[in-house]
Amino acid sequence: MNVAIQQPEHIPWVGFFNKMVQCDFFVYLDNVQFKKRYFENRNKIKDNEKIIWLTVPVLSKGLYTQKICDVELDNSQVWTKKYKGRLEHAYGKHPFWGDLKSIIYPALDKSFNKLIDLNLILINNICSYLEISTTTTLASEISCENLKGSDLILEICNKSKAKVYTSGPDGRNYLESDKFIKNGIDIIYHDFEHTDYPQKGEPFTSHLSVLDLIANCGGKSIEFINARPNKRL
Repeated sequence: MNVAIQQPEHIPWVGFFNKMVQCDFFVYLDNVQFKKRYFENRNKIKDNEKIIWLTVPVLSKGLYTQKICDVELDNSQVWTKKYKGRLEHAYGKHPFWGDLKSIIYPALDKSFNKLIDLNLILINNICSYLEISTTTTLASEISCENLKGSDLILEICNKSKAKVYTSGPDGRNYLESDKFIKNGIDIIYHDFEHTDYPQKGEPFTSHLSVLDLIANCGGKSIEFINARPNKRL
C-alpha cells in the first residue's frame, strides 16, 4: 500500500494531483494547524501575463491555532461573485472555459460553513474530470490524538497499513526515517518536475492552480499530470 498525505489545499496545483495519481491511498491532512496566507484558502491563477490570487475569505481573527478541519468560511462577505468574476476574466476566452466552469461553479453555488467542505468538493470535481480514482480519507477521521510532525505522519501510515509513504520533499527536513524503517515503511520523496503545457500568456508560468492547466488543455490535462520518478531514501 502506497500512502500519500497532504493538506487539502484550495484548487491545488498540478503536483498535488501528480502525487495523488502515484499512490494507492491519499489522506487529507486536515487535523493540523491552518496556515494563514498559505494555500488552504487560496491559490494562484494567470490572467494574461498577470498572476493573481483566487481567495476564499475565512474566519481567522483570534483563532491562531485552529485546525484546518475547523476553519469556517466568512460568509458575511459576498465573495462568490468576485471569485467567479476573477475566474471568468482570467479564463473566459480560453478553449476549455466551459469545462472549467462546470467543475467550479456547482461547488460555489452550494452553501458551506467550513472551508474543508468547499475544498473537498472542488478537489473531487477536479478528480472526476481528470478521471483520478485514488481512494481518499481525512486524517481527522483517523485516531491520532496529540501527535505532531513525524510521529503524526507515521501513525497515519501505520493505521493506513502503508508499506510505502510518498512524502513531499520537505519531509527530508523533519521525518524520523529510522522510525519508519522500524515499522517496515519505505519512504519515497515526491520530487515533482513541472511540465510545460500550452498556456496563454508569455512567458510560461508554472506552479499555478490546476485550473490553469484545465482551462488551456481540457481533457488532455491528465497527460501533463504524469508519473515522474521519485527518489528513495
